[in-house]
Amino acid sequence: MAVELLESEAQRCEEAGDRASFETEIRHGSFLDPDLVPEEGFDAAVGNPPFVRFQFVSETERSYADQVATGMGVTLKGVSNLWIPIFLCALNKVREGGAFAFIIPAECLTGISAGAVRRWLLRNCSAVRVDLFGPGSFPGVLQEVVVLSGRRDPSAADGRLTAWDHSAAGRAWRHSASPEAPTWTRYLLSPAQLEALDEVSSLSCVRSAGSWVRFGVATVTGANDYFSVDRETIEQYGLEDWILPLLPRIRNAEGLVFTPEDHERNIEEGARAGLIDFARGEASPLRHDGALRYIHAGEQAELHTRYKCRIREPWYCVPVVAAGDLLLSKRSHLYPRVVVNEVSAITTDTIYQGKMLAPEAMSARSFAASFHNSLTLLSAEIEGRSFGGGVLELVPSEVARLRVMAHPSMSEELDRLDRVSRSASGDVEEILIRETDGQLAKRIPQISDSTLGLLAEARTELQKRRLDRNRSSAPL
Repeated sequence: MAVELLESEAQRCEEAGDRASFETEIRHGSFLDPDLVPEEGFDAAVGNPPFVRFQFVSETERSYADQVATGMGVTLKGVSNLWIPIFLCALNKVREGGAFAFIIPAECLTGISAGAVRRWLLRNCSAVRVDLFGPGSFPGVLQEVVVLSGRRDPSAADGRLTAWDHSAAGRAWRHSASPEAPTWTRYLLSPAQLEALDEVSSLSCVRSAGSWVRFGVATVTGANDYFSVDRETIEQYGLEDWILPLLPRIRNAEGLVFTPEDHERNIEEGARAGLIDFARGEASPLRHDGALRYIHAGEQAELHTRYKCRIREPWYCVPVVAAGDLLLSKRSHLYPRVVVNEVSAITTDTIYQGKMLAPEAMSARSFAASFHNSLTLLSAEIEGRSFGGGVLELVPSEVARLRVMAHPSMSEELDRLDRVSRSASGDVEEILIRETDGQLAKRIPQISDSTLGLLAEARTELQKRRLDRNRSSAPL
């Protein structure tokens, strides 16, 4: 039996079925419709469910999806894609001992909404396997996909997960996976790499980032292009009394320390290096001709109707989040970067602000100098999620879970590492990691060169797989 939503595709299935050497039945409609496929107890299920964002799914389909989830004891709260309930529905129709194999997005390994799928599989299935493929393996597919297979067999479910990487000479390995693991990314590592990760993570000098520093979402303006201004705009409207120093993007801080000289350079180069804070001080912008003209310009552009603007009163007074000791990129290409905030610069929601929790034990300078090591950046690949173009994103809860190997005396190395980060070398990002690894190894004798080598290898492999998604999404 096959189910197809599109009538033209259902017709193609009928034609293919007529040529088959076995009996086929094609049903046209939504697979989630309980009246279309009421049968259960199938020996096997295979498929390639549609990758459709939930905001484009009809209310009827959502209702069907909720029925499936309720029947399986699964919550779909926060589910973002239609493939999830369709995949679960298919699993629910397979008899105990029956097999399944589906082509699904690689987000199944990391996405928060796919967590319901990962937990259900480990608790109800055996022989769970993830097959990984290199870029271009599925022509015409605009995102990275994997093949997820196994047997529905709750009595034999043992939490074992096999990963088979077809892009790396057929490497395969097995892990004992936890249903509560935030993602499955760690299980893409070889057993030796995962053992090295767990070994170093257990050291006393390695702690979660959240135990040293509290990173949180920074200022949400609702209209960054309006509230973030360059010097020309400030002078044109006479806004000097309401301007706070702003780091607009993490790329505007070249090193590991954002200095007053860096801020001045951003201003000179025409960057939007100022944030308008009309709630600042005692002067009312409504009594200032230039500020009033600027507010009216925003209203003419209907900025006051935007959600984040209209829910505050007045719309032009932004609730500014105070500057932190540290800055951390929310999204990154190669890896996230931590920067000491010497300017007390404000940031918008593209850069997190961090406050040290016990500066007497670990200073901001020591933390920033220690951060860019193989363990911590491997942890970022494991905890974070990848979106279009292979960009790595970390939300605050994921940042707090990062395993950070740090030493108080690393503050002595910050200025040198800052110069490394600012250098024009084409491989500067990797040089910074190697230099940081080397300095930490001198201070932490429990870490061997071989262990650091395994961590570096693991980070590079996960990073490459993430960046390859950009090539996977390119037209072939």
